[in-house]
Amino acid sequence: MKRLAVLAAAAALCLTGGAAQARQASPPAAAASKATPETRALAARYFEAIHYDKLLGQMMDQMIPVMVQTLRTQTPSLTDEQSRLVSETVIESTREMTDKMKAPMIDAVAEVFTEQELRELVAFYEAPTGQALIAKTPELTQKMMAQMPAIMAEMQGKMLQKLCAKVSCAAPPPAPKATKS
Repeated sequence: MKRLAVLAAAAALCLTGGAAQARQASPPAAAASKATPETRALAARYFEAIHYDKLLGQMMDQMIPVMVQTLRTQTPSLTDEQSRLVSETVIESTREMTDKMKAPMIDAVAEVFTEQELRELVAFYEAPTGQALIAKTPELTQKMMAQMPAIMAEMQGKMLQKLCAKVSCAAPPPAPKATKS
């Protein structure tokens, strides 16, 4: 069970890795300015217009089963009940975290974008075309991701050839074959 707790902690770190990376990133070249009540209000409208809560929920719904499956693979002794408890704990913790994240994210958007940029973003995403973009992005992403295995296989093969030409590989392994999904 101790290993289960360690793996659950590792899963949580995966969710927060971007925050650590952001803290280490170099400062932006030109930040818009300090957030104002107006830019905060516009940033909040932006989050509403892009259906932030719904999108984040969908993302979590896709990530959690992958995390649990990875955990099951790494911990074959994990019972179905333990998997259920891990899933439940990750969902609860993620909801708590995302609720706390929204206000700082709104502040960040309000600080990075100018008032005019926020007005234009809000106008776009509140308009029918912006809403169509949001509604169709999952389908678009799915179609684009379906193309990736073949593209990646070709790229890996070419990259391996270039690498072997530079470092003289004795017998390069065969390029991976693309799988159709």
